[in-house]
Amino acid sequence: MKEKPALRLGIDLFRFYGLILRYCYLRVCYVYLLIKYHLVKVAGAALIEAVEIWYSIKLMSNEYRVIFATCIAVSIFILARFMLIRI
Repeated sequence: MKEKPALRLGIDLFRFYGLILRYCYLRVCYVYLLIKYHLVKVAGAALIEAVEIWYSIKLMSNEYRVIFATCIAVSIFILARFMLIRI
């Protein structure tokens, strides 16, 4: 029994579009994994920097710690003010 050419064409198109959809899904997954990989790298670098800053603060005297904390608090306060002004 011979298959009809229209049916064969429909089946081939169905398979072709299925492959295209699978390829698009895999590309999206690839990009998602790349983004996760780079975020993990950035988080690791930030953690290393935070530990270095923590140890450098630990080595400071009490007066310098107070001055450093004041500078950080003032910069966060100014940043919050700018955010409130822009909103």
